[in-house]
Amino acid sequence: MLLLGLMIAGQAAPAGKVDTTFDKKANFAALHTYSWAAGKDAFLPEAHKAILSAFDTEMAGLGLKKVDSGADVTISYYTLTTTQVDVKALDKMDNRDLSQRDATKELGKLVVVMRSAQSREQLWTATTNEFLDNDRAKLGATIQTVAARLFATYPTRAKK
Repeated sequence: MLLLGLMIAGQAAPAGKVDTTFDKKANFAALHTYSWAAGKDAFLPEAHKAILSAFDTEMAGLGLKKVDSGADVTISYYTLTTTQVDVKALDKMDNRDLSQRDATKELGKLVVVMRSAQSREQLWTATTNEFLDNDRAKLGATIQTVAARLFATYPTRAKK
């Protein structure tokens, strides 16, 4: 029974689903400025730049302006990438094919955290998973799509 619980708890949320939480006491309409705070940067420098750009675009869309100091809130992001292995597809592969592309997929997790700049308390978090294409040229578009999905859950945008 314990093993079953660990297996279920260890599974990632389905790709595309967003898990979000926010401080119900916070007045999000009163927030006007933000600055970046350290998180867990993406491993690939081009992914890091794309995430910063996509999040800056989304924050501007919320009406928040980026400032160097004196911000109302800070935002940071965290990433994690894992390799998902399809054991059945792996078993069906020809032993001479070492690429294993059809049997493995990269699953990326992206988390955004907004904190009060004064108290450092979390005001809003959103997390999602997305399968990543092997073609790195598609990474920027994937990040933009995922950022839009995350920020769609922002409390002033989220459906009541």
